[in-house]
Amino acid sequence: MNLIDITYRKENGIAIATFNRPDVLNAFRQQTFADINSILEDVRTDDTIRVLIISGTGRAFSAGADLKELNSSLLLATLEQQKIHLETYQNLTRAMLALPKIIISAINGLAVGVGVEIALASDIRIASSQASFTFAEAKRGLFQTNGVMFLLPRLIGLGRAAQIMLTGERVSANTALEFGMISQVVADNDLESSAIALANTIASNAPISVRLVKQVLQQSSQSTLEQCLDLETNGMLECLNSRDLREGTQAFLEKRNPVYAGL
Repeated sequence: MNLIDITYRKENGIAIATFNRPDVLNAFRQQTFADINSILEDVRTDDTIRVLIISGTGRAFSAGADLKELNSSLLLATLEQQKIHLETYQNLTRAMLALPKIIISAINGLAVGVGVEIALASDIRIASSQASFTFAEAKRGLFQTNGVMFLLPRLIGLGRAAQIMLTGERVSANTALEFGMISQVVADNDLESSAIALANTIASNAPISVRLVKQVLQQSSQSTLEQCLDLETNGMLECLNSRDLREGTQAFLEKRNPVYAGL
């Protein structure tokens, strides 16, 4: 892949994508969207990859949209052109949520606008103690994208979501942990190793089970209890008829680590 704004590597079933425009705090431009979408497609089609880690270089995860590009193109566009441009944002969230692999955001620093939105669309979020989260749209005359209005209240509650979006206040890593926006805070130097350790734990589990957990959790907030019970039944039936179940059971009896194939 010909990536410009993001570095990308794979190791032991894990893909690691790192925003790499530290001179502009990893601000997102059209090229960045093209890069991340290429990575998501690569992860989707590579059967050896089970977890994707997203992080940033320097003191920011991402400071949000590149306002220079925004001012030079989007503000001068027609209404229809603006709508097409905004679909670039919305389609990124769709692609992340639809990815049958797990996405971990390892937030290393400032996460603003689209930066924090990408974190929200990930399955798991861990953060450096130096990280912070800001929805600055109201301060700039802008509005949220990337499914924030759907994802954020489900993580931290409607009242807290309203407060941080309406004020544009910066939320520290520890406060984000208290709110439930992230699941872990680690020392800055331990962020990558912690994310990789977490990814390795997930990658060692049965791929079918992992995929179903992501899929059903996403549907659960819009489902009734009966619908969730049906989803669980269907998921269990898929697992019961998989080779991986036999491998997991046999490995347990033989006191060894299972080797799952996702079949």
